[in-house]
Amino acid sequence: MQPSIVGSSSFGILWSKTFNAKERWYAKPLVYTPPGQNQLVFTASNQNWIRTFDAVTGTQISARQVQPPFLQSELGCIAGTPVIDPNTNTAYFFAKGYQNNAASGGVAKGTYKFYGVNILDLTDRPGFPVLIDGHNADNDPARYFIGGTVLQRPSLTMIGGNVYGAFGGHCDLFNYTGYLTGVSTSAGVGVTSMFAMESAPGAPPVELDIMNQKGGKAGIWMSGMAPATDGGRIYVVTGNGQGHENKDTPASGRSPLSTLDEVVANFAVSGGKLTLQDYFEPWEYIGMDAADRDLGSGGVTLLDPSVFKGTNGVSRIAVTMGKNGKAYIMNADNLGGFKLGPGATDNILQTITTPNAVFGGAGSYPLEGGYIYFTPNGSPTLAYKLGLDQNGSPLFSKAGQSADSSAGRVGVGVPTVTTYKGQPGTGIVWVTDVDGGLKAYKAVPDASGNLVRINIPPTGSLNKFQRPAFGDGRLYVTDNNARLICMGSPVSIPLNCTGPVDFGDVTMGTTKSVQVQCMALIPINKISGMTTQDATFQVSNASLPQGSLAAGDKFSFPVVWNLSQASIHDTARASFGSVSPGVKTSSLVISTVNGVAQYSNSLPITLQGNEVSSAPFLSLTPAEVDFGGTVVGSPGAAAGLDSSFIIANIGSSSLTITGYAYTGTDIDNDAGDVSYINTTESKAGTTIGNGFTSSDLPAVGSVVAAGQSITVPINFNASKVGNYHSLFNVWTNGGTKYVLLTGSATTAPIAELAVETGEGGWDTSGIMDFGTVQAGTTETRRVRICNVGGSALLITKSKPPIQPELRAENPTSDLHEGQFIPATECAYAPIDIAAAPEAPNNPPHDVSDVWILNTDDLAFGVHDVQIKATIVSRQLGPMYPNGTAKYTYLGCYSDLNPRQLQKAYNLGDSNENGACQKQCESLGVGVVTTLHQA
Repeated sequence: MQPSIVGSSSFGILWSKTFNAKERWYAKPLVYTPPGQNQLVFTASNQNWIRTFDAVTGTQISARQVQPPFLQSELGCIAGTPVIDPNTNTAYFFAKGYQNNAASGGVAKGTYKFYGVNILDLTDRPGFPVLIDGHNADNDPARYFIGGTVLQRPSLTMIGGNVYGAFGGHCDLFNYTGYLTGVSTSAGVGVTSMFAMESAPGAPPVELDIMNQKGGKAGIWMSGMAPATDGGRIYVVTGNGQGHENKDTPASGRSPLSTLDEVVANFAVSGGKLTLQDYFEPWEYIGMDAADRDLGSGGVTLLDPSVFKGTNGVSRIAVTMGKNGKAYIMNADNLGGFKLGPGATDNILQTITTPNAVFGGAGSYPLEGGYIYFTPNGSPTLAYKLGLDQNGSPLFSKAGQSADSSAGRVGVGVPTVTTYKGQPGTGIVWVTDVDGGLKAYKAVPDASGNLVRINIPPTGSLNKFQRPAFGDGRLYVTDNNARLICMGSPVSIPLNCTGPVDFGDVTMGTTKSVQVQCMALIPINKISGMTTQDATFQVSNASLPQGSLAAGDKFSFPVVWNLSQASIHDTARASFGSVSPGVKTSSLVISTVNGVAQYSNSLPITLQGNEVSSAPFLSLTPAEVDFGGTVVGSPGAAAGLDSSFIIANIGSSSLTITGYAYTGTDIDNDAGDVSYINTTESKAGTTIGNGFTSSDLPAVGSVVAAGQSITVPINFNASKVGNYHSLFNVWTNGGTKYVLLTGSATTAPIAELAVETGEGGWDTSGIMDFGTVQAGTTETRRVRICNVGGSALLITKSKPPIQPELRAENPTSDLHEGQFIPATECAYAPIDIAAAPEAPNNPPHDVSDVWILNTDDLAFGVHDVQIKATIVSRQLGPMYPNGTAKYTYLGCYSDLNPRQLQKAYNLGDSNENGACQKQCESLGVGVVTTLHQA
């Protein structure tokens, strides 16, 4: 995907397909090119429909519903993204339904089958499907797989002749245990491995009641990410659990652990079997369980080892992040165990504090120094750049962020990065948003730390936890309106020109010219002109051919990259942006007047090159390090918040650090009277501002070689409530720059839960009793959570009721997971008893459900808001003392010829149902009918 084409007017929606009402794709589309055939798109939906389409035209090739789906009210069907084996043209996936392929049956009769289908015609491969239910766990034979209570949400992973799928719970609703399951791709072999995340001896005893949540949990859902693998190992992340075998005792990740809740686990794969090899468990995992801040809301990203590594022996890096607002950077070969770090904290490479919870995980870009990306709920997409500390250990620093924020609710997808043929300067970060649709950004932040957004046509809101699928310059996504969307650039372009145009290295102060070659693909009446996005790339319309062109005519023109006026020195208080060395990209657009209709009138061409400085050049990344907030007095406050910034020399000569100082005043004030404070040393490290320290600041006089960098770790620690900032300055022989450090300290959030009463007041019992509700009417009351603490309160769990007659009005937007409630404010959610219309004299019936809620107020805990009501119909005729009718409604029937009931009464104006019942009761008649005539 070329950025110049993606951002041009020629890029848009090529086709879309709409399917069944309420059909959703939690599984991501897959793009596949069978040998010798056209490229196709494969989809699998929540209604157990699988389909293939021509990737170019969108024409449906095949479609099949593999089995009746597990009902949406009971949550299920194909949710995990399938995997395709290119050696056999086979697509593999898990599908959920009911025993004997029934259309319904309840949770207890839910089953999972593993399918292998020929992707060319969607027929079953011999020996498939394979029933998963009933298999016992290899590591605890007392535990066995019950398909009705689990959900296969993560994408699938294939290693050799086995496909691995991970299972978690249905919104924590039933008694379940997380499983990692392997199934052979060979006919007749079936399940090869079943590893339970909670097992004896540490897990709770097996509970036979599927509705009683005492099975251990530790589900694997990872917001749909696949288990990560490097060929011989599988990495997964788990959620809340009940065993807590480690309790508070430090333990090696190589030692056995039977309760794998809130862990990153590394499994060795041999002969299809799984063996726990290593794990990492956050030091505060028990508190994370209590607050429902799943580590497992994101999967593991294994970074490219050719780029993302250290010089201290770290050869492979793993990244994960979760609801607890932390990103964990780990050594993939030694994850870290439990509490083996300084002060019995985490023994990992780095912890990055994120603004909010993260669902889905991290994307990565291995070019131009190496970047990782993630999108917290309701926050910008963040970019962190790889660096090394003075000991050669990998250390990421924030490099920039997007100007826009993601949806403030669960569902934003994993950032996905593309390039054009692996070339630097062509990286694009793609993010799917449940509200904002598909977004695209340039992969490398600009000099101001902005992830520059690339404008693309809107897609509308997309399905949860998606990522685009790519193929031959096109991409595919699914939205919330049962649509499969294809985006790309029209094939009908008038010219074929060389591109991207690469200038290579160009030294500042010089110019370089590159010739572009073009050929007309159709008759063209006129080349009307060309423009460039960046004024340093210069073209002349006079160099273009004059008059018309025939198909096949060729021409060329020069493009000049003019850096003769560029300066490598920043100018204080200048109104223009600073010029800095590095890879730069822009675009050239050629406009045409075509002799053939339905061809694009513009052709974008990517321009790229590397600006080089012959002198040293200081770069500080990012421009601002925002630590966010710390809660004074909280368990984690004593250690403070960690981050880092990068001191880099992007020039061609050695850079020498000549001094440091910090200030709290405006460096760019016109008076020029800035008061600097020299850095000082203490046990905590070097003070670089009020509340800010560094444990490893390079000494004055340190030399940074050309093209090298040093990552500086920094910490924010405050004991008093307030806002903190420091402008930390670095002086060198390659320029002077500063980085802004910011942070705040507040008191803890405090959650108060209440339910609305029938009188309009508020009750803190957690029981919402509507009493009796008349059939055919709707009554509404609200649940309220107030934050009476000093910092924002996060809702970490929210499972609203969604029954037909008892439901949350806005289950995805009111009191949703990931919602923040500011200090001193309240959030509300209306609940409806929507009683269906009923005929008179039906017996009353009860409806009840719970709304499961939790927050990051550790004293709050999981709350089950109990909601109940009794729905009553209109009562007519003779009554019992308790107010219910003596005659019970049985239904309607046709009583024509011959008449079944011979005796009839006409009560005149009083001839209505209740009066008829009273008349018949007086006569001792047990069955009453009322005749309705048109």
